[in-house]
Amino acid sequence: MFPLPIGLWINIGMAVIALGGIAYGKYESYKLDAYKVAQIKIVQEKQQEYQTQSDEIRRSKNAQIEAINSQYVDAISELRKRSSRAQAATTGQTTAGTTGTTLFAEDAEFLIREATRADKIRIALDSCYKQYDSIK
Repeated sequence: MFPLPIGLWINIGMAVIALGGIAYGKYESYKLDAYKVAQIKIVQEKQQEYQTQSDEIRRSKNAQIEAINSQYVDAISELRKRSSRAQAATTGQTTAGTTGTTLFAEDAEFLIREATRADKIRIALDSCYKQYDSIK
């Protein structure tokens, strides 16, 4: 009936099935690798987009901080015209009913420095929120 023994046919069938399984596994592996490459490309594009947005936010923040620093330097240089607390003590000058225009140089410098620091923190927080919202 069969020119070859049945055991040999079974072995040939198993070999064909094994080769088919190996080929199918290679095909699935190829599909998986192609999917991984596509996903990596998408992730890299998103990462580049997020980085661009982040860089723009950082540039804006740095420009605002630079403007604040410039205003701080201008304000501090204007304080040289004011009298200091030591000068007022020697001349007997009092500050009863003082306003912001009659503050001593040291007090005004402290307040300006704190306002500058608060503005820098506010700008950094705003940029943090913008960066988070752009990624979200």
